[in-house]
Amino acid sequence: MSLTGLTVAITASRRAHELARLIENFGGVPYIAPTVGLDTSGEISASTEARNTVEAFLKSKMDYVVFMTGPGAFSLISASKKMGRDRELIEALSHSVVVARSAKPKAVLAQFGIKTDIVPDNNTAEGIAQVLKAGGISGKRIAILWHGSQLPTLTESLKIEGAEVLEFSTYRYSQSLSKGGAEILKEMGFNYVSPSEAAVLKLIDGMRSGLVQAITFTSPPAVAGLFWIATTHSLEDLVRKMLDENIIVVAVGPSTREALEKNGVRADVMPEVYKMGPMVKSLMSYLEQDGKNRKKGKKKEAE
Repeated sequence: MSLTGLTVAITASRRAHELARLIENFGGVPYIAPTVGLDTSGEISASTEARNTVEAFLKSKMDYVVFMTGPGAFSLISASKKMGRDRELIEALSHSVVVARSAKPKAVLAQFGIKTDIVPDNNTAEGIAQVLKAGGISGKRIAILWHGSQLPTLTESLKIEGAEVLEFSTYRYSQSLSKGGAEILKEMGFNYVSPSEAAVLKLIDGMRSGLVQAITFTSPPAVAGLFWIATTHSLEDLVRKMLDENIIVVAVGPSTREALEKNGVRADVMPEVYKMGPMVKSLMSYLEQDGKNRKKGKKKEAE
């Protein structure tokens, strides 16, 4: 199996170079065009969102704390450290049931000596809610440290069960990368690529011309970012049509697949293990199984 002759678009920012190397290792040609960035109100230590969240976590007893992303967990604890209150925060978290949406925030928490109690097998909003409800949450206080966007369905489903839900965020997703967002990624050790609207528009042209035959999405915000820019330039119908008819669409996991579906796009490839390596191998398997009798880059007709 290989990706020889296939140009694969990368919409990720944080691990764009890492994914590009994987694609190159299997003979493909990476096309990096991040569609999402991080925006904060300032540097990590001065971020209003991060400081306010640290204060709230220290003042209120949380029965459950849900960390949705690695950068969220990192920026919160990093801010507490720069405030001189990291030991207090870590102690407070030790009295809560800590939930990590995936292995990424779990790994970040472990760096600071924080034990994760739960990592849902299904990391969608429904999967997280199901795990929490199984423990009985009526009358419980649940803090959710969101990624750059919120999922109202998760909040509402928890409230219906009688939980008090407190929502926090240390950054927002955007189509650019702020100084604070860049600081978070740099301190986390990511060799990131800054997104730009011009690069995404060039990617859309590349899909239209046939230069790009496949596209990878490693997060729901990457999907949202592409369609936000496409909509801004009245290209959303064209992008949706190209993804449906001409481009192999690859999603890293269920949440990303759901984001595509909400935008009217069907994912062709999703790995059983929701990581980049298995994602690239799943793309190769797709090409081997479904690509023999079709033109390169042309999706198999829906049955």
